[in-house]
Amino acid sequence: MTELELWNLAVENRQVYGIYNLGYGMLSLVIIVIAYLVRHQPIWFRGASAAITVFFIFNTFTMLVGSQNGFFGLATTLSSMAAEGNAPMMKAFMDANGMSVGAPVTPPAWQVLGPLAMLVHAGLSVYLFVAAKWDGANA
Repeated sequence: MTELELWNLAVENRQVYGIYNLGYGMLSLVIIVIAYLVRHQPIWFRGASAAITVFFIFNTFTMLVGSQNGFFGLATTLSSMAAEGNAPMMKAFMDANGMSVGAPVTPPAWQVLGPLAMLVHAGLSVYLFVAAKWDGANA
């Protein structure tokens, strides 16, 4: 593949990643609304709703991580091409941003918190469906 084709793939990847991020944010809002709407249903129904919700949280998070890893793979390929002299645009980009040409492009260190945040998101969602006191005095 040429440098331009890889750049185009990276840009398309960022567009997909942005859409997944928006979808993940909207999923959080939808979870709250649905948990509120089913608050008077039997526990088995709310439990099933919580299980479906957790599946969608894990599924969306997996798509986010896959998209992000694909981007870093494309960027690393472009970096190695730049080191070989086959990607002048990437070399200029890396030089302008203080990055080492030829080095692998890695995610920021704080990204390891993503799985923890996803587990908290899933746990809070289950709480909203199963244990939250929506209509009580402590709500």
